Amino acid sequence: MNWDDMRLFLGLARNGRVAIAAKGLELDPTTLIRRVKKLEDSLNCKLFELTNKGYVLTSHGVKLVNYIEKAEHYFLEAQNELHDERSHLAGTIRVSVSEGFGNWFLAPRLPEFKRLFPGICIELVATSGFLNLNKREADIAILLEKPSKGLLVTQKLTEYCLYLYTKAPLVEEGKPESLSELAQFNLVSYVPDLVFAPQLKFIEETALSQLSALRSTSIHAQYQMLINGAGVGILPKFIAEHQQGLTRLLEKDIHIKRTFWLATHKETHSQARFQAFINWLTDEVEKESKRFCDG
Repeated sequence: MNWDDMRLFLGLARNGRVAIAAKGLELDPTTLIRRVKKLEDSLNCKLFELTNKGYVLTSHGVKLVNYIEKAEHYFLEAQNELHDERSHLAGTIRVSVSEGFGNWFLAPRLPEFKRLFPGICIELVATSGFLNLNKREADIAILLEKPSKGLLVTQKLTEYCLYLYTKAPLVEEGKPESLSELAQFNLVSYVPDLVFAPQLKFIEETALSQLSALRSTSIHAQYQMLINGAGVGILPKFIAEHQQGLTRLLEKDIHIKRTFWLATHKETHSQARFQAFINWLTDEVEKESKRFCDG
C-alpha cells in the first residue's frame, strides 16, 4: 500500500464516476479500476459498491477516506507552517451551491479569489439541487437549511429576502395596490413537484397560486422570463436587483426571508485552503449584505 494508491482511491471516492475521476487523475479508467482493486486486495476489504449512480463508498471506504483526509490535513498544516504565504496554498475545493447563489453572486467573484489564491482550484457545482456532503460529493456546501445529520461544521452565512417583481414598463401607468389587482398578470414561478428544497416553496405563503403560470425549474430562466415581460414573479433581491429592469410590487404583502448556511466536513474544516475560502466568502457576503436584504 502506497500514497499513490491512496491518491487514486480518493479521486474516485470524491467523484464516483470512473471516467470523470480518471480524467482528473490523468490516467485511463481501466488503470484506475485496477489500482483501486489492488488497494482493496492489499487491505482485504471492499471499498466501493458499483451502483447505477456510479461507485459508492462502503463503510470501509468511508473509514479509509477519513484516515486519508486526516493525513492530508496534517500534511497541509505542516506545509502551511513552512510556507506562510497565500501563493503556497494549494489543492482543490468542490463547492456545491444553489443555481441562484452560484451564478448570480459567487461565480462573478471567483476570479478575484483565484487572483488572491492562485494555487487553489475551485470546482463550482451550481445546479438545481445540492451535492451530498455526507457522501463526500463536495467539500463545502451553501445550503438552504441547517444540516441536522453528519459530522459537519455549519455556520449561518446570510439571510436573504425575496420580493414580487415585474418588468418596470408593465406598470408605468401605476403599480398594483392590492393582490386582487394582479389578476391581469401571468405568474412566473417554479415547477411545484420538482422543487428540490421546501424552503423554495414560497408561493404557498402568498395568495398568488390562482394566477395563470409560466414555470421553470431554473431561477435564471424565471429571471429571463420576467425581464422580458412575462408577468410577475418572486425572486431573491440579489438576483432581481443586480441590474435595472425589474421593479418591486406589493412589498408589504409579499416579503419573504430565507437563510443560506455554509457547511464543511468536520475533519477538513480547519485545513488551510478551506479556511482561506470560507473566510474570503464570509467577508464578501458581509461586504455585500445590502444585496441580500434591505437595511
